[in-house]
Amino acid sequence: MKVLGISAAIASASAYLVRRRISKKWIDYRSSHHDLTSKVILITGGNTGLGFEAAKEFARRNARVVIACRNIEKGNEAVESIHRATGNHNVDCMELDLASLASVRAFTRKIKSNPEYSSINALVCNAGVWVPEEKDGQKDPDKYKTKDGFEIHFGVNHLSHLLLAKSLTDVLQNSGDGRVVFVSSSLMKYGQVDFNKYDHIYEGRSKVQEGQNCDGENRKKSSSSYGPPPAYCDTKLMNALTCRRLSSILPPTVTTYAVCPGFCRSSLGRHVSFPFHKKILFAPIMLMIQRTSKQGAQNIIFATLEDKDKLKNGEFYKDGEIAVEQTDYVDSLGESVPRQLWEVSERLLDESDSRD
Repeated sequence: MKVLGISAAIASASAYLVRRRISKKWIDYRSSHHDLTSKVILITGGNTGLGFEAAKEFARRNARVVIACRNIEKGNEAVESIHRATGNHNVDCMELDLASLASVRAFTRKIKSNPEYSSINALVCNAGVWVPEEKDGQKDPDKYKTKDGFEIHFGVNHLSHLLLAKSLTDVLQNSGDGRVVFVSSSLMKYGQVDFNKYDHIYEGRSKVQEGQNCDGENRKKSSSSYGPPPAYCDTKLMNALTCRRLSSILPPTVTTYAVCPGFCRSSLGRHVSFPFHKKILFAPIMLMIQRTSKQGAQNIIFATLEDKDKLKNGEFYKDGEIAVEQTDYVDSLGESVPRQLWEVSERLLDESDSRD
């Protein structure tokens, strides 16, 4: 028993040291002094996970916060929780289904018709989906498609947030100091954007089509479905490319930033079917390397609140610094890839608008 106790103590100490070493560079923005009184911040998916933690921090700093989410009941529960935690009652929930461009347009009309939101200081494009592929290749259309028929990652993670940013440019400009923050991911470096090779729009780049994982390693069709879907990686790259593009065309008073929150425990992977025995096996490792939602949200808070003169418009940030590897990847794509993504996206939005 004594030997087991010593072994357990050594293992615990080792795990603590590893965790401390890994987390040493993680940003903690809670002690920064930013009073957000009279500021308005709109955040998508602010009812859970990273978005909820960020929304709560904005409210703690006296901002007027708008949580935009699909499930109003859960959104109102989040609002009540933030009220109790911060004492700030200037927190509202509004319905927004990013799987429907009609819903996005209805949402922006409602925002722009409300005098309280005639000026918005920050739009945080946080909400996103991660939908694993079915092992047998049989897909449920409601799960893998938006209401407009787009591949779910493309429609939710990219196209709807682009429409939201474009539609709210004027109210962001009214603040005199607006910004758009795209919550991307380090997985964007495994993304590809090639509309000639892949049907990103309606089917998405899949593991079965490629015969590869996101990192390019060969795989069998029968392998597990809990790795990052290529379509997810692609849309996180699209977030970074859209951020870069918007930085060059938005009014000078409206800036854009992409950010990686890090590898976090959140509700993003709720649809991933992970075998129980592997959960037990990997749990100690996950505890050492994963951030909590509150820790990951610090990156979102940083990009939303940091003084603009300390940031570079259109860049990709992680832990308070420009993420070199991700930025180099965006730069390596040149001008044609971002231009093609923008042109395709604008055409799809115009076509959708003419139908609504």
